[in-house]
Amino acid sequence: MSTPVSTLSEEFLPRDTADVVRTVRDSRKSTKPLIIRGGELPDEELAPPEQGAVLSMRKMNRVQVVDADAHTVRVQAGARLSDIDRTLGAHGLGLPIVGDHREITAGGFAAVGGLSTASHRFGLFSDNVVELEYVDQDGRFGTCGRTHHTERFRRILGGGGRTGIITALTLEVADIDKDRTWLTSDAHRFLDFDTFVEQSFKEIQSPGDAMLQVGRWVDTAPLKVSRPVGTGHVQLGTVRFGQWSSLYPTEPNLSLRARREVGARARKSLGAIASSASGRAGMPVRNAAAGALMFAPKVLTLRDAEYLADTVISHSERGPAYRISVFAPLSTYPRVFHGLHDLFSGHRERTGCFTVISALTYGVRSRYLRELDNEDHGFITFTCRLRPAALPSELLRDIVSGIDEICTTERARRYDPTV
Repeated sequence: MSTPVSTLSEEFLPRDTADVVRTVRDSRKSTKPLIIRGGELPDEELAPPEQGAVLSMRKMNRVQVVDADAHTVRVQAGARLSDIDRTLGAHGLGLPIVGDHREITAGGFAAVGGLSTASHRFGLFSDNVVELEYVDQDGRFGTCGRTHHTERFRRILGGGGRTGIITALTLEVADIDKDRTWLTSDAHRFLDFDTFVEQSFKEIQSPGDAMLQVGRWVDTAPLKVSRPVGTGHVQLGTVRFGQWSSLYPTEPNLSLRARREVGARARKSLGAIASSASGRAGMPVRNAAAGALMFAPKVLTLRDAEYLADTVISHSERGPAYRISVFAPLSTYPRVFHGLHDLFSGHRERTGCFTVISALTYGVRSRYLRELDNEDHGFITFTCRLRPAALPSELLRDIVSGIDEICTTERARRYDPTV
């Protein structure tokens, strides 16, 4: 959402909805933009822009009311999902959907829909919002929910802040203790992309009683390394592999607990090493960190599983990349997945613009999406690592055009979690 502000290079830190109302109303006196941010702490990249101001929700972070009988929790928009979940844990409850990073806030997640590896059971994060408070672009306070002002409710959820600043939410919660719910991973590994897509489609169609599910694919370009003697390079082959993981409840014992502890320590260590590895020399380490997710531990708690990516993958995802995420109706899911993979692989082969092409996928059973397509969906996201200066604007236009054509033909919908 963009609204005017009167103060340059300033950060507003409201503590309640009334503060947000005053800030937005004051901003109407100027034509400068007001940038809305969630709960992240400021750093050099997040400093208030010279041409405007920032309204940061990080001090509106209270978990206000836990209603165990109604299975709901009321929170301010800047409350982190990980903190909400910890508070709920004391009541034997948990959030059905959380993002895979601990800094995600409730308001920010609701504003982009919100997904997780439990979306095949619980849909989008926004599907689990019962009611919300908001401030519109004119500084007017309002409420909406499933049973009142429903059209406005749907516009704000997933609206990226364009139709209102979310200030508080009431969320549905589930009867589950995430620190004492143990999962075991049933993993299938693949060297062939077609077989990987086939297995993913089958698992998304029929997830059974899996609590979490996720598929990952990695496809690297040929690697050139300097000859140990003389001049020139040696070209090594590509690496192509994938894994589908379905995680099911299991009963803990001493052996499982010990294996979980060893696995957790190993992942955290690998993440720390990957975080400190820089430049081209650090690429193998960062790739190893990403690969650690492909071979997730056999046993772990539900909370560990939800934040597995936070301990490793974020440290390996350095450098420029092109990302695209889509919701594919199940009736066209295989064609969408193949089409996007072929598009990126083809451009890499012809122009060398990409190095590593990776994909992540899982199922989404959302009430909101079913109203649009009358189908369940598969979520597909591709991350394509860029070679420096290898993606000129005209090539990028060709790629975007190809993506749009696939989405139009196969009725897939692009998902942008950054709006």
